[in-house]
Amino acid sequence: MFRNILICDFDETISIKDTISAFARLAYLVKPPTFPNWSHFETTYMEGYNRLQPKYSQNRTLPLLKNLGSNNRITEENYNVLFGLEIEYQKLCRNIELNSIQEMEKYDLFKGISLRDVSNYVGSLLNGEVNSIMRKGFTECLRTLKIDIDNLFVISINWSREFIQDTITKEYISSSNIYCNDLLLDQKEDTKYVYRGDFSKSLLTGSDKIRVLNKLCDDKNENQKNLNKFWYVGDSETDLLCILNPRVNGVLLLDPQEDKKKFLKLTMDILGLEIDIINNFMNDSDLRSLVLVEKQNGNLSYLVKTWNDITTLIQQSNTL
Repeated sequence: MFRNILICDFDETISIKDTISAFARLAYLVKPPTFPNWSHFETTYMEGYNRLQPKYSQNRTLPLLKNLGSNNRITEENYNVLFGLEIEYQKLCRNIELNSIQEMEKYDLFKGISLRDVSNYVGSLLNGEVNSIMRKGFTECLRTLKIDIDNLFVISINWSREFIQDTITKEYISSSNIYCNDLLLDQKEDTKYVYRGDFSKSLLTGSDKIRVLNKLCDDKNENQKNLNKFWYVGDSETDLLCILNPRVNGVLLLDPQEDKKKFLKLTMDILGLEIDIINNFMNDSDLRSLVLVEKQNGNLSYLVKTWNDITTLIQQSNTL
């Protein structure tokens, strides 16, 4: 019997909100303020984005699904043809992220922060209530579908695998199953690990995510004789290449009632869904999921509203 392998983005997919700024506050809590305010680094990012993104997007072709005919499926053979320009665009956007990260490295923003500091900070954020950070229905999904610690993965452009693991908890995910643009560690004494202040820079954009996803699929299939059904869940532009990957069932997690502007940008402007389909999904509270596109080997890409809907979707898929 096959098993479900659940691969997720973290920020705004597992977490309710983007946690980058929340994590950054840790630096100002545990260290003397010898570096600029956080607003300086936000400004640095936006200046780089405004300078570089218009140039990089000149060859970007949107909407992404416009070249896919009504009877066509996404396959491994046509994936790079359909989305090659988007992959190149995402690769170029690495420079936007690097511009921001190098500014933080210059000031040693996170240098010296210990893993105990991270754990204590996550505990203070959670304050005994997991739903204060994580989306409702996520842990219930893991329990209902019996997704064990070996079959849950995170692919994120977040900066701290320790922050991600402490938030999800070690009960559900192992450190080795978290892939991110992680802050690198230095060992002090026998058991104390602290951040060096520099980043791995291995996971910055959607093109990096698709590389990690493909390797993960290769590794899991090699070890488990292809008895796997892969699910990738994400919520943003950097997730779309993975959601459309023909090797997985892709799930775009977007509730139009939560963020209508983001919903319309991704579904209409970037993917190119028909306006009637978008309006129906937005206005029909009973419509919890819909198929975006068919892919090889019976895989599909979906649009869903909540983690409870993802649980139902996977349960229904398991009976087919």
